[in-house]
Amino acid sequence: MFTIPKMAILRTILFKVLVLLTMAHAAVSLQAVAQQATLHAWQRSVAGAGAYLAATIVTSPMDVVKTRAQAPGKASRNSVVVALEMLRNEGVASFFSGLTPALFMVPAAMVQYTLIDPLRARFPLYIAAMIAGALDITIKCPFDRLKTQMQNDRSGRSMGALFADTLKDAGVSGLWAGYTVTLVRDLPYLVIKWIVFAQVQALLGAGPLAAMFPIPPEARNLVAGAVAGGVAATAVTPVDVIKTRLQIASAATGGSRGSAVAVARSIVAEDGVAGLFSGLGPRLARIPFYTSITLATFEGIKDAFLRGQIPSAAAGVAAAALGGKREL
Repeated sequence: MFTIPKMAILRTILFKVLVLLTMAHAAVSLQAVAQQATLHAWQRSVAGAGAYLAATIVTSPMDVVKTRAQAPGKASRNSVVVALEMLRNEGVASFFSGLTPALFMVPAAMVQYTLIDPLRARFPLYIAAMIAGALDITIKCPFDRLKTQMQNDRSGRSMGALFADTLKDAGVSGLWAGYTVTLVRDLPYLVIKWIVFAQVQALLGAGPLAAMFPIPPEARNLVAGAVAGGVAATAVTPVDVIKTRLQIASAATGGSRGSAVAVARSIVAEDGVAGLFSGLGPRLARIPFYTSITLATFEGIKDAFLRGQIPSAAAGVAAAALGGKREL
C-alpha cells in the first residue's frame, strides 16, 4: 500500500537530480564561453603544460608500481609487495623510471588543454573531449609506449636505446604499438573525466548543495578532479591492463604482439576476471590524486591569468613565442 507514495518520492528525487544536472551543464557551458572570450590560446597552453608537469612528477612512483603490478609473470601482483621489492632491489630511483618519456608528452597535454575550452563552447562536452583526447593520444602514444617499457625494464636502458631498438625491430609503426587499445582506454576515460569533473564542479559551486556546503573554488576543483579521476579510472582499468600487456609483449618479442582480445583471454585464463583489474589499487591511489592536481592546477593557472596575477613580462614572452594569437 506504500507503492504509490514511494514511486512519487522517487520521481521527485529523480526530477530534482535532473534539474541540478541541467543547471550544472548550463553553468559549465556559460563558464566555458566566458573563458573562451578572455583567454588566449597560449594561456590555456601554459596552464595545460603546468598542470601536466605538476601531476606527472608528483604521481610518478604510483604509476611505476601500477605498471609493474600489471606486468605478466609475477609471483604476486600485490602493489605493496611490488613496491617493497622495487625499493629493496632497485632503490628509490626505480620509482621514477619512465619519467623522461612521460615529460616528452607535455606537447600532447598542451594540445588537449588548449582545445578543450573552445571546443566545449561549440560542442557538447563529450564531443569536445573526444576530439581533444584523440589528438592528445595520437601525439603521446610513442612516448607512452617508451614510458611503459622503461618502467618495466630492469636493464636500465635509456629512452634513446629503447627508441632505437623499437625502430630496428618493428620500424616506425612499432612506436604506436598498443595505439588502438590506448585509444579505446583513454577516449572513454577522458570523456568520463571531463563530464564528471564539470558536473561535480558545478554542483559544488551553485544550487542548494553549494548553499549547504560552501567550498572555496580551489578546494572545489580538487574534489571534483578526485571524483572524476576515480570514476573514470575504475571504468577503464581492464583496458589499461590489456594495453600494458601489449606494450610489454611488443618489447619482449621484437615488435610481434597479439591482439587485444587474445591478451584479454590469456589474462582471464591465468588469473580470472580479477586479473583484468590488477593494479587497480595503485591506479586508484594515483589517478584521483593525479586528476585532482591536473584539473585544479589547470583551472588555477587560468584563473591567475584572468585575474592578471601572472607577471606581464612572462606573459609577453610566452605570447611572442606562440604568436600572440587569441584563438587557434
